[in-house]
Amino acid sequence: MLSEKDYASLRERLPFWDYISEELAEQLRTHSYMREFIAGEKLTDAGNSNVGLVIVMNGRIRVSLVSSNAREVTISVARRDEIIYIGGNPTPNVLNNYELEAEVDSRGLVVQMVDFERLLHSDVRIENTVLRSVLGQFNRILFDMQNFLFQDLDSRLAAQLLFEYHQQGGATIVTTHQRIANSIASSREVVSRTLKLWERRGLLSLSRGKIVITSLSDLHAIAGE
Repeated sequence: MLSEKDYASLRERLPFWDYISEELAEQLRTHSYMREFIAGEKLTDAGNSNVGLVIVMNGRIRVSLVSSNAREVTISVARRDEIIYIGGNPTPNVLNNYELEAEVDSRGLVVQMVDFERLLHSDVRIENTVLRSVLGQFNRILFDMQNFLFQDLDSRLAAQLLFEYHQQGGATIVTTHQRIANSIASSREVVSRTLKLWERRGLLSLSRGKIVITSLSDLHAIAGE
């Protein structure tokens, strides 16, 4: 059951709260929960989850698609105050093998699947609000896919490092080669090989779990920015 403070956070952040009945509101308060996730912890595993939606309170939560041979690719990363919708997916066969993982220590407000499904179908205005949000997220995914199709690996890798530079607020990026590979639809081996080459060229330095950017101008040039 949510505390009064966490319940207020839920009310403030759900964009369709005004359309929720008192009965459903009470169910959400009773069944939803706030949870801390450590870096690398999975919220869901290959679609096996009771999670209907997650509101990211702080940190970063990565959404990935997982293939039958355990290969995965990142399709989005949710940050503070963003909502990840899992239940009520209008195309369930597309996202039936997904994983949610905390990229860094994170905190999320979780609504269980059964409650979210009930909520979603209780009012067409709620359903429309969610579908508009999902469509916006899908458009961003298509934009990223377009970049993958028309950019070479070096450009994608440089752009991802610059993105992390701005997101993490400094030259020291806390991440792994595997996580970067997932984000740019590549393999860890290829990413590691390219990063080591760039290290020899003086663009960055590598240590366990960290990448320190030493030449922003060179990365901008490789990324074509």
